Amino acid sequence: MSFPECSPTRKGKPLPLPQEVVKMNLHNPQSMDPVCLTKLDAATASHQLTYRNITYHFCSAHCQERFSEAPVFFGAPRRFEEPHPIPKHHRLRVASVTQAIREMAGIRLCEVRGVNSVLIGDGYADIDYDLRLVSLNQVEAAMKDAGLPLKGWLHGLRRSLWSFVEHNELENLASQPSPCCSRAPIRVR
Repeated sequence: MSFPECSPTRKGKPLPLPQEVVKMNLHNPQSMDPVCLTKLDAATASHQLTYRNITYHFCSAHCQERFSEAPVFFGAPRRFEEPHPIPKHHRLRVASVTQAIREMAGIRLCEVRGVNSVLIGDGYADIDYDLRLVSLNQVEAAMKDAGLPLKGWLHGLRRSLWSFVEHNELENLASQPSPCCSRAPIRVR
């Protein structure tokens, strides 16, 4: 069963455009969620986290959890003008369940911020998502909450490897290249 209505929007609202993004200022009451780049009022933000002596404000518990999984990526100085998505696709092996459970799980997975498309068949679930907004661990937790159990230890080992690779990818994206790397290599004659 396919759920094409999944989109990278936040509850029907499109993600903020680059020119609308305001950098976080600790002296300004207006702040920005570092995960989904939503503008927030720092005084009324219900979710916050301190990382390296900087307090970050979040629009939801989902964004706060996403930040705590990869604080190096979201806390790093980076350009907010180019919030490119990081597309991921995985086929997860699931136990056989009834059609009604598959439909309900597909609807619940589409509600997760960052999930772009879901295709659930008998024994598998194809998930497309934006790594910047949601991690594989959060997708797995949403699947379990929806009553869609994942398969055993061998596939669990594969999912652990995928999560490890995703975490390393975010840390690599967070690191700034050194100035010497932008120069052409020296030719030796």
